[in-house]
Amino acid sequence: MEIIIAQARVSSIARGPESAQADTARRIATFLPLPSLLAGARVLHDKDENMTALQVPTLAGPVLVVMPAAEEFEYVIIFEGETGRRIIGSVREDRRVKTNAARVVAYRVAEFLRTRRLV
Repeated sequence: MEIIIAQARVSSIARGPESAQADTARRIATFLPLPSLLAGARVLHDKDENMTALQVPTLAGPVLVVMPAAEEFEYVIIFEGETGRRIIGSVREDRRVKTNAARVVAYRVAEFLRTRRLV
């Protein structure tokens, strides 16, 4: 299931728009190593803020893994709380490993959340 936000309206669909960021988010969701993260993972397309993110459930609330706008940037991890969104960290992609980049990012995101006791 994917979520699209456009013109302040939220809708859910089975498969969202095609883009490089959306494909990356889907690949990362496939490789999430923890079943608790994998079960509730959703791809979020926020057209109002021009971003694509992977939304994963945690014990404290939903966390977004924002896809980078360009190849050189990091994946930003944002916590969505009652007071709004807050950046809690970032994850780098291993530039040396191109074939398993999504798997590496998925593992690093899961470890980031696990070490902070969010899952």
